[in-house]
Amino acid sequence: MVDQVQTRSVTVSQKAMNDVVYWKRWSWEEDLQRVLVVVNQRATGSLLVDSPTDCLIRREMASRGMTGEVTVAYLTEDKDESSELLSLTRRADFVVLAVGTKVDSLVEQKLKLYIQQSQSDGQNGKIYWLMNSGGKHVHPVELARFPWQFGPVD
Repeated sequence: MVDQVQTRSVTVSQKAMNDVVYWKRWSWEEDLQRVLVVVNQRATGSLLVDSPTDCLIRREMASRGMTGEVTVAYLTEDKDESSELLSLTRRADFVVLAVGTKVDSLVEQKLKLYIQQSQSDGQNGKIYWLMNSGGKHVHPVELARFPWQFGPVD
């Protein structure tokens, strides 16, 4: 019997300024699909420490064969990230808005602005809501072990 271990190198990067993490990216294979997932939470300041949400997102994308690159953008009320999000959206092949329904009004306004900018930029065909089986917008943690479903952004 021969034991075999398949290894794959991963590059982990993030953009942070003044202890605020804008996004975190895991890259495996450049020529495969690039996914962007937008969540409404703060990220850890450490490049090598992942939140439970980061782990859920990577596991779900890997189960769908989306293993080229996964970027998680952290949408918070602290910063002006609309141009950064639009740049990340242009880079991505598939975008998931995984913010749930419990967002404060400032985050909701930023999200609406981002959607409008993306639509004006011709990016709206690749942007989807993360939803539960009832069609409600959800955050990845809300789904726990339930299947992820995606719905178009109007």
